[in-house]
Amino acid sequence: MRNHARTHPSTCRSGKVTKYLIGEAVVTYSKGITRENVIAAPLRTLGRCIELAAIDPHFHDITVGLYLRDRTLTIHTFSQVEGTGERIATIRDRLCALADVDPSPDATNQAELISQEFYDRPLRFAFTEAVEKTNPIPTGPISIADTKSRLVFTVTPEHSDENGWTYHVSAEGEFARPQMRIMAVVGGYMRYGECERVGKERDRFRFKHGERLDRFARLLLPYARNVSAVDTMLEQADLAGQMTTQTLGFASN
Repeated sequence: MRNHARTHPSTCRSGKVTKYLIGEAVVTYSKGITRENVIAAPLRTLGRCIELAAIDPHFHDITVGLYLRDRTLTIHTFSQVEGTGERIATIRDRLCALADVDPSPDATNQAELISQEFYDRPLRFAFTEAVEKTNPIPTGPISIADTKSRLVFTVTPEHSDENGWTYHVSAEGEFARPQMRIMAVVGGYMRYGECERVGKERDRFRFKHGERLDRFARLLLPYARNVSAVDTMLEQADLAGQMTTQTLGFASN
């Protein structure tokens, strides 16, 4: 799915030093330092790569990765372009606004999981949007217009002793069978958010353990409303080697 071409360094040797081309940066190391040392050492600290944005369209086309170690997320690039640190901090802040993660107090490139579970797909969606989009992060009610009808969906958090926090999907507008669309949206949350359907009306879902994760609920709504289109676009992105929100064409507003 991902285009890793930009993450594999190329080398050129001159005299007693070796220059490693890492993304957009040429890094010079003394004789005896191998390419494996350059890449493997920081990766051991960063942890597992969750998602890779092959090109940051808003900052010199650098490559940026999201990594997970224990419960800490790290946003990292090998680029040494001036201003990279500030750009990484901006991406981190947007990620924290989009996903249910909190900024680390000790580093501007890190965030901490606040959910009991690790939600792979929502975090990947959030990271991709944090890198590729610059629109203001939505606030207020969780709602969006349907792409297949004149309905407007609203997702409302509700609490009960039995299920913890659940989310009720409702719709307003003209459509012959609104309940079918509501059930489809709940199905989208099940597919992309690892949620479970609750209630006899089939219009509610909850995250694991009944946690309240409003940011994830908002983030996933544009994807949940049109599962077939998202799946098709994700498959095409797999073939292209890169997932981009521009390609997906889904806006969180």
